[in-house]
Amino acid sequence: MSTRILVVDDDAQLASFLDRYLRKQDFKVVTAGSAAAMKLALARQDFDLCVLDIGLPDCDGFELTQELRRSSQLPIILLTARDEVYDRIIGLEVGADDYVTKPFEPRELVARIKSVLRRYHSGSTINGSEVTGSGIIRFGKWLMNISARTVVDGAGADAHLTSTEFDLLRTLAERPNIVFSRNQLLDRLKGNAQAVTDRTIDAHVARLRRKIEDDPSDPIYVKTVHGIGYVFSGISGGS
Repeated sequence: MSTRILVVDDDAQLASFLDRYLRKQDFKVVTAGSAAAMKLALARQDFDLCVLDIGLPDCDGFELTQELRRSSQLPIILLTARDEVYDRIIGLEVGADDYVTKPFEPRELVARIKSVLRRYHSGSTINGSEVTGSGIIRFGKWLMNISARTVVDGAGADAHLTSTEFDLLRTLAERPNIVFSRNQLLDRLKGNAQAVTDRTIDAHVARLRRKIEDDPSDPIYVKTVHGIGYVFSGISGGS
């Protein structure tokens, strides 16, 4: 079955171009020119990924991303005409999986789409090693199922991690007590597919901590190693 992409952009010319271009890459595409049209499309059918412009006429794309993250793990790539680090950090903090600045090379967007989808779907690879089977990592009240790509607590409540947050946690949790630099984490999460900064990793870690730590300001699982990066601790068993 073809991958279903929802393109949300009020620039009709760009949306039409992306519709044609992505279809040539064997994607199924639906376009929407507003937040209202986006919500209607999401209510009508399921999608595998959303390409979302942050400058919509009826709602801010950051707000839409944050709203969607409350009920869905749908991968989201944000589009913007503003190439500013602040916007990139905000986009990641509200739950976006990637960020593309206009104007962009359409082949780059396709590469980003494929990269995000690889990270999202079960059996994705980290550092070249494919994960299969039903590996479980337990830490504190949390149970991380690698093959199902879920993190739930003892009562079965989902942590609602984004695909990037899940892969960040997985990278660290599979190698407890090993310190990862920010550049090493970027390599594993992005495969050097985009130009990102150290603050990108910091934003993902901050969001992850808010979801799995009892006190994000004093974390016990994902700890900072000052001047270097991050390390995972607190595993209580598993396989």
